[in-house]
Amino acid sequence: MTTSVREEIDQIVLEFLARHDPGPAPDRDEDMFETGRVNSLFVIQLIGFVENRFDIKVKLDDLALENFTTVNKIVDFVLQKKTLG
Repeated sequence: MTTSVREEIDQIVLEFLARHDPGPAPDRDEDMFETGRVNSLFVIQLIGFVENRFDIKVKLDDLALENFTTVNKIVDFVLQKKTLG
């Protein structure tokens, strides 16, 4: 995938996060669980958003928390799922 696709996914994820956390945007590598910005209940919303917005299926094997701790990891996860189909 091109850099522009990565940037587009990054922006979409940041916009989703901004709707749920009115504070400043997280750094791309900030562990949002560690800093208390998000919690496990929020991940359920995030997974639903990612599935619907990017037309991907998050399988049981994908539900490792480490796939969703930072913006960069979320973007990497989406790119991987889109590439693998």
